Amino acid sequence: MRYLFLLTLYISSLLLTGCQPEKTTPTKSTVVVFGTLVDIVVYDEHKKNAEQAIAKVEATFQEMHKEWHAWEKGGIVSKINQAISHQKPIQVPQSVKDFIETSQKLSQQSQGLFDPGIGSLIGLWGFHSEQWQGPPPTKERILAWLNNKPSIANISFEGNQLISSNKYVQLDFGGNAKGLAIDMALNTLEEAGIKNALVSIGGDMKVIGTKNNQAWSIGIQNPKNPETAIAQIALNDGESIVTSGTYQRYFDWQGQRYSHILNPNTGYPANSFSSVTVIHSDATTADSAATALLIAGPENWLKIAQAMGVTQAFCIDQSGKIFQTKAISKRIKLL
Repeated sequence: MRYLFLLTLYISSLLLTGCQPEKTTPTKSTVVVFGTLVDIVVYDEHKKNAEQAIAKVEATFQEMHKEWHAWEKGGIVSKINQAISHQKPIQVPQSVKDFIETSQKLSQQSQGLFDPGIGSLIGLWGFHSEQWQGPPPTKERILAWLNNKPSIANISFEGNQLISSNKYVQLDFGGNAKGLAIDMALNTLEEAGIKNALVSIGGDMKVIGTKNNQAWSIGIQNPKNPETAIAQIALNDGESIVTSGTYQRYFDWQGQRYSHILNPNTGYPANSFSSVTVIHSDATTADSAATALLIAGPENWLKIAQAMGVTQAFCIDQSGKIFQTKAISKRIKLL
C-alpha cells in the first residue's frame, strides 16, 4: 500500500487537536479500491449532503478500478492493449483520449522517464500480480524489450480512433491513474457544494479548504523507518501531495531488492532515490512527476522537475540525504 502512513498520521492529528473542540464532526468513508485503502474525509454541516457526495466519489472509484487497471479484463485499458497487440485501431471515449494525451505530454516533459506505455516491462518483472517474489527477468529478456522500446509516444489518434505504431506498447497507468482519480474525486465533492475535504488513495492525497479552520497537517514517511515521519507539512486549499518510494512495492531475490518503479531507459528498477514527494495543484501531474523524479535521481531530478512545472519536491536518496526545491524547503518541517 502506497503511503498509508501519511493518512494514519493525519487521522491521529484529528484526535490531538488540543483544547479547542472541533466545530464540525467529519463524515468519513474508507473503501478498498485500486488495490489499496481509499479514505474520504468531509467537513460539512449537512451530514446527508456529505454522505451523498461521498457515495458519488465511491461509485466513480469503483468504475475507474474496473476500467483503468491494465490487467482488469473487460476494462478500457485492457481492450486498448489487446487492440494494440493485434495492430488494430480502437475507438475510445473522449475522456480516455484526453487522459492519454495528458499522459503523453507529461511523459514528454519527463524526457520519457514517466511512461505509461511500458506495461509489458512491468508485466515482465511480475508487478501486475498481487504477489511480487521474483526471480527477476533475464538480461536477454530485458534487452529484447529495450530493442522494441515501446512508449506511450507511439500512440496517435485519428479523431477518437486510437492507433499505435508499435505493437509492443501496453498501457499501464499505475503511475498516474490514482492522481486522476483524486482530481476527479475533489471535483465531484466541489460540485456537490463541499468546501472542506481530504481524499487519500493509499496515502497520496489532495485537500480542499481546511480542517475546521486549521491547515491539513501531513507527515512524510521516513523510508528507512516506515513507521515514523521524517518531515511534516501543511497543505493549502487545492493542493495535492504524492509520494513515490522504492520500498513501497518490491521483492528481494538472492540478497538484492528490486523495486516496482522501473526505468524505461534501462529496463531495470530505479535505485538512487528511495522516495520522492511532490506537491502540486494537479494530482495527476504530481503523481506522474513523483515517478519521473525518483527515476531521474540526484543528478537530473531538478531539471526534470522544472520541465514538468514542479516547484515543490522533496527527495531522499538511499543513504538518507535530502534534496529539495527552494519552494518546499520554506514550508516543510524536518522531524
